[in-house]
Amino acid sequence: MTILLSFAALLPRLLLGFCVVHFLWKKNDGNSFLIKIFLSAGIGFGLSSLFGFLWIWAGFPLTTYAMLESFIAIVFISLLLYYNRPLLTFVRTFDKSNTVWVLLLGFCVFLFALNLILLSRQYPHGLSDAWINWNVVARFIYLGGADWQNTFLRQLDHPDYPLFLAMTNAITWSLIGEPSTRGPVAFHFVNTFFTAGLLFSLINRFRDFKQAALGTIIFISLPFTAGQGMRQYADMLLAGLILAVGGLTLLYLQTKETRLAILAGLISGLAGWAKNEGLVAIIGISIAWALITMKTDREAFKNYCIGLAFPLAVVVLFKLFLAPSNDLLSAQANLTEKLLDPERYAIVIKQAFTTLWNLGDAPLPVFGIIILAALILGRSNQQVPGLWSIPAIIGIQLAVYFGTYLLTPYDLSWHLSTSLDRLYLHVIPLALLWFFLWMKSPEEHSTKES
Repeated sequence: MTILLSFAALLPRLLLGFCVVHFLWKKNDGNSFLIKIFLSAGIGFGLSSLFGFLWIWAGFPLTTYAMLESFIAIVFISLLLYYNRPLLTFVRTFDKSNTVWVLLLGFCVFLFALNLILLSRQYPHGLSDAWINWNVVARFIYLGGADWQNTFLRQLDHPDYPLFLAMTNAITWSLIGEPSTRGPVAFHFVNTFFTAGLLFSLINRFRDFKQAALGTIIFISLPFTAGQGMRQYADMLLAGLILAVGGLTLLYLQTKETRLAILAGLISGLAGWAKNEGLVAIIGISIAWALITMKTDREAFKNYCIGLAFPLAVVVLFKLFLAPSNDLLSAQANLTEKLLDPERYAIVIKQAFTTLWNLGDAPLPVFGIIILAALILGRSNQQVPGLWSIPAIIGIQLAVYFGTYLLTPYDLSWHLSTSLDRLYLHVIPLALLWFFLWMKSPEEHSTKES
């Protein structure tokens, strides 16, 4: 019963996220509607956590906020459906040629959901970082009442991490009335599922159903995907947000709808609220948007900054007035010596390639299969405007991670072995989006053969 209540407690925030997405992006066609559904998780949970944080920082009880937010979400979705009744009636003609792909995708999605459920039963508390960081902060917020800020007195791990995940779980517990392990389980199930759904909907929007099904099946078939998703860390959350911004960037470049820039800026800011690594994502994404828009459409860049402003302001206030200093920054010493040490470069590069080759925990090296597929199938003839922006965002993100490892105050080998796979996860969904938009689809090959 608790697990059903936990899922139900997430629904108002999903509805709130959908309302925000639909208000800013008016498209009602089937493909766009599907993207809106899967964007609703990141935006709904993100805005909820931001406002919830400001609410308890002002000294008000979290339970009151949770009830008020749920009421507002129900009112908003009721008004949206009343004034946008075509949303309830859109029908997309089913293409019988996709029947095999539909069945294959449905079967794989079923196995993926079953895998998530089994992992949640095996690790109801998540793994180590969830115990000592993410979930324990949520418990401070939910159980601490007026003393919730005592969470920053913790000496272990990262007390400076932003509160996206902690606030989301604390709000769920406020609605169900207990700090059950089912609350985080429900969130991570939904977040992982919606990340895969967003990948599918974006590829489907730019390519076709078969290509989208192929890309999604590969993503959800990796043991790595379900395993990382149900660890109850913030890494899959950040990966989904980075994927969303990349997809919205491509949608803007194709449609030139400047209000999409507001959504891109908002989700970019939420990435910084999800995890410290999200602040790196803000830099890379903002540089990409500046390069894309400053010469051709300054109004779009202005909208991007408008969307970014609120979540970034909250993150800055959090870092300045509440969070202790970051352990990686406060413990720095001998920076020049580290930067000039060729052995450190060799260790990082070797481990980076080894981890990348074995990424996914699959029986066969997925990275090798992707390279082979690219060589055999080749580049698509259907060019997506601005596709270069995706590897640019990924490149900046990985370059900063590389620099972080060079300067880490911890033992370098230990730091790489305990975190590198999770840092790759941050860009894997976005990299898969780029790859399946770059590569020829099954539809293109069948057309060529005909």
